[in-house]
Amino acid sequence: MQPELKQLSPLANLIVDRAIDNTNRKLIGGFRNKNHSRPNAKTTQPGSVARDALNATSAQSVMDVANRGVAWRELIEKSLTHGISALTTMKFDGEFSVKDGVATGLDTVPNQPGVYVVYNKDNEVMYVGDSTKMQSRWHAGHLNEFKQGERAQEPYKLADEFKEGCTVKYVVMDSEETAAALEAHLIRTEQPPANKREELLNQQGKRANIEAKKMKDASGTAGSLLRGAATEAAKNSGWVVLEQLTAAALKALKDELVDIFGGGESTILARIQRFCEKVWSVVKRIIEAPLQLLKGIFEFIVNALSKTVRQIYQLARNIFDLGAAAWALFKGAGSMSKAELITKITETIIVSGTLVIWDGLDPIIESQLVPLLGPVAPYLAAAISAIGFGLSSHYLQQFVPSIVEFLVNSRTGHHDALLAQREACLQLITLNEQQFETVNVLGRYVESSLALEIETKAHTRELSQHSAIKPLDIRNLLASSK
Repeated sequence: MQPELKQLSPLANLIVDRAIDNTNRKLIGGFRNKNHSRPNAKTTQPGSVARDALNATSAQSVMDVANRGVAWRELIEKSLTHGISALTTMKFDGEFSVKDGVATGLDTVPNQPGVYVVYNKDNEVMYVGDSTKMQSRWHAGHLNEFKQGERAQEPYKLADEFKEGCTVKYVVMDSEETAAALEAHLIRTEQPPANKREELLNQQGKRANIEAKKMKDASGTAGSLLRGAATEAAKNSGWVVLEQLTAAALKALKDELVDIFGGGESTILARIQRFCEKVWSVVKRIIEAPLQLLKGIFEFIVNALSKTVRQIYQLARNIFDLGAAAWALFKGAGSMSKAELITKITETIIVSGTLVIWDGLDPIIESQLVPLLGPVAPYLAAAISAIGFGLSSHYLQQFVPSIVEFLVNSRTGHHDALLAQREACLQLITLNEQQFETVNVLGRYVESSLALEIETKAHTRELSQHSAIKPLDIRNLLASSK
């Protein structure tokens, strides 16, 4: 028999486990959202990869990862509404003109991300560009560079168009990534003469361009974009499973370390076996509950369809967990004891509710700590959020169960009252059925009596019609007897 495992107090254990979850999620998010400092290197340097990942470790990185579906949604949507797959089908959001180096209508162009196409006076495509702030890009960029080129007698690449007159048409995009992806796609398909090279051709170093390259490679039709989005959703699901397994391994290691420092006497073999069993239990749970494999796809799709989820990066996952727990409660309520039902409802309310709150506060806390602590801020924010989650859960445990028990009792009382009413109704129905049957018996008796009366009268009439039969005279009968 294995010796009892030394453990932290329930509150301390809850806080440490939550800190592991928070930190693990940020580290994995940082790895997934890292820039590549050596984008086209032929060899991989683990040190560079680790530095890139640590530099990206933050709540914002986790949020960016969770919301990658938003960019795919935009491109798929605009391929249907704006026909962005080709210039011949593209529906632009607006246009302005340039002649003699002066722009007309530029002030109406939104200072947002977007893609613009320059047409010469003969309506030929000369240049495709993108910017995170289109109006500023034209004021401080293209037009300013044209003027500088005129002064230095080094003609700007669009000098002829700006002098002779050109039309600039644009499409507003939601993000830097989608603008870069659409620009690169159009340059590849249209090959404008003023664009000297294909954009996003090779591996990129900047994260926004890394994501844009994926979308550019999938661009062409709405169908190809959908296939690309499905691939990314599947990858996201795999990362969610990895996050669960990593967290389980870290928590199992924590339990063994606590036991060691607490004076536990387990053998190394027993510790390894216990560690593997805990990790395997997570694998089994994922295998036995296939919906777990869909959590990553669920998160990707929900974020792709709803921008509001960007405010709380874990809300999609919490909604999934809360929905799954509610469904389990709904299915199991009939077979659970009252105590089990109270425990399950309490866990759902406290865990899911506090997760939503503290996962939402984590990025806010981190943003306040960054100016003071720099790279340490994500980890301290994770710890503060874990402590807040633990204390909130501990406090809620003091009174939520009593509230839930009251509600369950009320529900039970209401249920009992309904059963009593139902039983009374059944008794009333039974009584009515009996009375109805009695009436039926009486009816049948009346019918049979009436039939007898009719038959008797008919028989009497029949007898009276026979002439040979005379009425009996009592007086003559008495006289003859004398």
